[in-house]
Amino acid sequence: MNRLLTATFFTLVLIRSTAMAENQILDLALPTDNDALFSGGGAAFYQYIERNFKGVKSTPWEGGQYGFVRDPTDTAGGVVYTRFHEGIDIKPLHRDAHGEPLDEIHAIADGKVVHVNSVPGYSNYGKYIVIEHRWGTRPAHRRDGLHRNRTKQGARASPPGIESNA
Repeated sequence: MNRLLTATFFTLVLIRSTAMAENQILDLALPTDNDALFSGGGAAFYQYIERNFKGVKSTPWEGGQYGFVRDPTDTAGGVVYTRFHEGIDIKPLHRDAHGEPLDEIHAIADGKVVHVNSVPGYSNYGKYIVIEHRWGTRPAHRRDGLHRNRTKQGARASPPGIESNA
């Protein structure tokens, strides 16, 4: 069975900015080569999830978004989603013959690697690294335990292949 393998980066940015002025421009790069977010292509940008709701299987891309987008439940007011998704799952552009993603993950800004989790069972996020930027932190998934002390915007933060617990 193919597992969903996606890039997840968290929008839980706890801004610990030390010297960021209100009018300072925050220069960010996308964490993967998938730029469909800018062309209005939600289905092309977000990785779908496998859903089984009331015996009906589906693969909605909306489940890859941030927020209450998981675990639908019927209520008197209609269907509501009861599980909060703490990140976004970015759809890979390239896969190998087995369906494994080949996309690289890049640092979204200059920063320092401050944590590496190389054992998926140790967290709800699978394998990931945390890059601390001067304006906060950004977890990014990667498949190996290798890491660097410092990284630059656009530098590869992951070898080919990215994963999520989606």
